[in-house]
Amino acid sequence: MEEVNSITVFDWVLIGMSMMFILALAVIVFFLTYQKRLLKQQKEHQQKEADYQQQLLRANLQSQEKERNRIGKDLHDEVGALLSTSKLYFRHLEQEVDPKKFFELKEKALTILDQTMTSVRRVSHDLKPVVLERLGLVEAISNIADQLNESQAIQVEFSSKWQGTLDKEFELNWFRIVQELMNNALRHSEATQVRLALNGDEARITMSYQDNGVGLSNPTLMMDKGLGMQNITSRLGLMRGELSVEENKEQGLSLKLYSATREIEKGD
Repeated sequence: MEEVNSITVFDWVLIGMSMMFILALAVIVFFLTYQKRLLKQQKEHQQKEADYQQQLLRANLQSQEKERNRIGKDLHDEVGALLSTSKLYFRHLEQEVDPKKFFELKEKALTILDQTMTSVRRVSHDLKPVVLERLGLVEAISNIADQLNESQAIQVEFSSKWQGTLDKEFELNWFRIVQELMNNALRHSEATQVRLALNGDEARITMSYQDNGVGLSNPTLMMDKGLGMQNITSRLGLMRGELSVEENKEQGLSLKLYSATREIEKGD
């Protein structure tokens, strides 16, 4: 009887040890599987992040190339043509002409030179906006709004409670973003009214955008390809910022944009 009880206890001990071994093995297998899945997710996340950075870089380079082509076209089509015309007038002036004809040619040549200077100033302003450089981002955006309101093509309402400071590169990026938004409103959204609001503090700047245009049938498509948003998201990405589409009960488009105000410094 004692031997039977002894064997039973031994069996229970053996079963218990076996169960503990199986449990430990299950924990190890679960841990290894979890680690493998976690590593896979990390690799996928890193790949997505790398792809996103490549997309931002590609969009930024495409934007720069587009800007170069536009400026080159302006210089060739406008400035080049005006200079060629003025050159012809000056050649006529070298010939023997009566005083009245000479005066007419001279006035025409001076008028063309004035037009050339205006075109050069416009191209120069596009490259480095004078208002932005002298008065800052808020005044530069106000200037854009005033020009559009005066043209009566669209009505822009701009307000700002932001009194922080921006790195010069960030300031230019935000100015280009606003230009892109206004260009989209004029060319694509068929909007007649736009509201812009600028807020934030020394560490973060935010902008809300709303128009009464056709809106979006597919926000994801817009974020990826449409309405020139790649250029905007690219610039925001360079400033550690993002863009999101807000729900809009009324017709139109509502966006929320934000970024940092300066580059990350060592020790931050």
